[in-house]
Amino acid sequence: MRILLFTLLFSSSLTWGQKNIFLHIDPLFGSQPFALNQTFTGNDGVAVSIEHFNYYLSDVKIFHDNGQQTNLLTDIWLITPTQHTLYLGYFAIQQIDSINFTIGVPKRYNTQTGALAQDISTYPEIHPLSFQSPSMYWGWSFGYMHMIAGGKADSNNDGVPNAYFELHNLGNNNQQSVTLPAIQTTSGNQIDLHYNCHVDRWFNQMPLSSVGVLHGETGLNLSVMQNVNTQDVFALNPAATIQENHNLFVSWKQTPTEITIHGIQNQGIENFQVFSNTGQKLLDVDVQNAVASFPLDRLSSGFYLVGVQGSHGQFQSFRIVKP
Repeated sequence: MRILLFTLLFSSSLTWGQKNIFLHIDPLFGSQPFALNQTFTGNDGVAVSIEHFNYYLSDVKIFHDNGQQTNLLTDIWLITPTQHTLYLGYFAIQQIDSINFTIGVPKRYNTQTGALAQDISTYPEIHPLSFQSPSMYWGWSFGYMHMIAGGKADSNNDGVPNAYFELHNLGNNNQQSVTLPAIQTTSGNQIDLHYNCHVDRWFNQMPLSSVGVLHGETGLNLSVMQNVNTQDVFALNPAATIQENHNLFVSWKQTPTEITIHGIQNQGIENFQVFSNTGQKLLDVDVQNAVASFPLDRLSSGFYLVGVQGSHGQFQSFRIVKP
């Protein structure tokens, strides 16, 4: 009886100590928020407008609580300029010291020699390694493109981007490992980690106005992947501070058929996302209103995480159970 009671108390304490962990990697170009189809000035002084920019992030490791390490069950994500918040999972973690991740597709998935490689057509449509538009895959032998970018750069010094370029970065040895210190924001049972992806640094010393379509794993394609570390492409968000945030901006209600989310005092909801218990994103819904809802019949029985983005940059999450 004592052993059973101890086990129940111990498992309960672990549950109470668990937190939903989110990784936010906001893209910047210089000091400005990055967005597609806008003109920016690169580090070389050349005007550039980017039409697409996607990359793979994989194998996240969290170092926390006096030397503990947690490796995530979900091991690969596709990051885009509009999809750069990752739900890492629900863990018994209190204090995060640092985080490590890989930029690119791990070797075990990347080419036909990988231990876990499979035909791209066998992946579910929502899987990051499934077909993408624009394509992130070059074939069974050559594997995935770790990062792709395309757009125009100024080739005649008139300040107007006009010369088209494409960067397609392959290579089964070109994945880059990144380790960063962590400054967490804790809100009840949620931890948020905020970083920046400096797009201008990623393109540093890339002659975008003259490269044309650059596809491969050597030369400038190798250099642009090495920029991930040599140019400190990923860094702590300067606004990240250690804080306890208890300000909630939405409430929610569950009925047998749907979930309804309300902005407290009519605060705006920009969008919401629904994640599986292993971190897979299942729904991504634009709202732009003070109320949002979604039917539960779209989900199988189990636990889910709902992440809500507010119209003023707030972020709140809550867990639901589909019977």
